[in-house]
Amino acid sequence: MVKEPKATRWRALPPALPEACASLVVGLRELKDRSGLTLAELADLTALSKSSWERYLNGKQFPPRHAVEALCLVVRSPDAGLVDRWTRAEAVWSEREQDVALPRGVLPASTGHTPDEPQAPGPAPRRWVRPVRGFLLTASERITKRPFVTALGVSLASAAMIVPAALYHVSHQTVPEPHALPPICRLKSCAGRDPRTTACEDPETLASHTAADGTRLDLRLSPGCQAGWLRTRPTHTGFRIEISAPGERPRSTTANRSSSAESLVTTPMIAAPHPSRLRACYYPSADQPGRECFGP
Repeated sequence: MVKEPKATRWRALPPALPEACASLVVGLRELKDRSGLTLAELADLTALSKSSWERYLNGKQFPPRHAVEALCLVVRSPDAGLVDRWTRAEAVWSEREQDVALPRGVLPASTGHTPDEPQAPGPAPRRWVRPVRGFLLTASERITKRPFVTALGVSLASAAMIVPAALYHVSHQTVPEPHALPPICRLKSCAGRDPRTTACEDPETLASHTAADGTRLDLRLSPGCQAGWLRTRPTHTGFRIEISAPGERPRSTTANRSSSAESLVTTPMIAAPHPSRLRACYYPSADQPGRECFGP
């Protein structure tokens, strides 16, 4: 029996969060609730950390576009509306809403004129001509008399300006989060691999089954990689899960003492050229002989 997804009791969004950003977060929360996934499961399926999803879904940090697309992919939901929300929210978040909203050729009101009103040129600032000319003549005389000292002074002054600017630039550079994924595998090249460490980012659930002891099992498939696996959340230790297919070596995993209810247990991947022939089996434990099997 498949469990119905339960709505999460979300925290109130920050009062200062712009309306467009709040609308995006609400849309992400609705998709997450619809999926029935926990934050840990969402992190496993999207290659984004659990803490990152917590910040995105509580309005603490603006989510990147690939996070929005990954969530839509996991839930198998059309992403046009949510991506449009992200575009509007990103414009507000990066303080570019005014540039996006104004049509081409229209200047902001703060400029005090419109494009059809040419500004009359103002009078030239003649009062500074003589002092500046005198300063340039004095500087020229000193450079002629002491060229070495002048060159040294110019070098030191340039260094005094360049070094702080370089340090400021380095200290304010944005370092992107490492998000390197292994190459996408396919069919037999996926066999035996951990599905959580591959770039098979289009998984779907072919079938679900709840065992007699309450253990929930999901038969998963990546159409892009043409590979499947079985996953579950441990209710106890000592059980074993196995996935098999005609002509392929069965893949299995046994839940040990380090397995906890907070982490998913998955079998290694198996090539699935014909997904309808996949078969998943659950072995409760050595003390409880027997098995429960199901397929798509």
